[in-house]
Amino acid sequence: MKRIAIALFALNFVASPALADGIKGVAGTVGMGAVSTMLCVLTGAFGEGEDESANDFDRTGFFIGAGAGFAGEDFSRRPVNDIGDIFSNQPRLAVAFAGSETIAKPDDSWSVKGRGGYRCHSRYSVGATFEYFGGFDTQWYGPLGTGGDDIDIFVATVDIKGYLLTGRYQPYLLLGGGTMNVSTKVTNPTGINGITEVPIPPDNTEDLLFPTTFGPVTQSRSYTDFVFRFGGGFDIYATDHVVVNIDANYLVPMGEVSGVGMFTIGGGIEYRF
Repeated sequence: MKRIAIALFALNFVASPALADGIKGVAGTVGMGAVSTMLCVLTGAFGEGEDESANDFDRTGFFIGAGAGFAGEDFSRRPVNDIGDIFSNQPRLAVAFAGSETIAKPDDSWSVKGRGGYRCHSRYSVGATFEYFGGFDTQWYGPLGTGGDDIDIFVATVDIKGYLLTGRYQPYLLLGGGTMNVSTKVTNPTGINGITEVPIPPDNTEDLLFPTTFGPVTQSRSYTDFVFRFGGGFDIYATDHVVVNIDANYLVPMGEVSGVGMFTIGGGIEYRF
């Protein structure tokens, strides 16, 4: 019964926060949760016993933690028309108004995250990571004007963590998958001046040219799809229960958010029960 309770906890802990993010995101996150939970259940049935000492660094049990870090964007400095692959199934407002020679340059970002899960074997654990990125602000500029794009990203993944060593210092590798939600707010505070070409009937050989002026523009959109998380790091036990984390990850988004790749470096504190 204890293992069944752990399995139900893991699925609900991971799936519930993603319900507002769309069917694809929920399906991916729940799928990863089911695989990870089954791994724990099988370990409980056929693996190590339940008799652990409180000072065993590789003992089984729940953990919870929080941290912060730096995120480096992997989608910068390309023509705005090419940024269509960042949100592959939707047109960008900047694409429509800025022109083919316009360049977009996003900033890197800070991140905050929370993590929890269960260590079901001395060599691996399963858990969920929730991470927010709030600093990917983009400036775009070109012959027809300038503008900005505020990008906020939320990621929820189910992770399997494999430990290479099991003493006080525990290097590990991590594989995960789940949901990425990207909210983007495109603005053009100064307006854009340009020329619109309007084709006239085929009997004529020339297009009509109309001067156009677009005033301040703001448009918000949100995109959600599946994301993979690949990473590794170190868990350093300060005490039997307090763990210092150092980690590095690379996020590989799919589908509608396939161009918003990034790497993250950070650290945090974890409590082992």
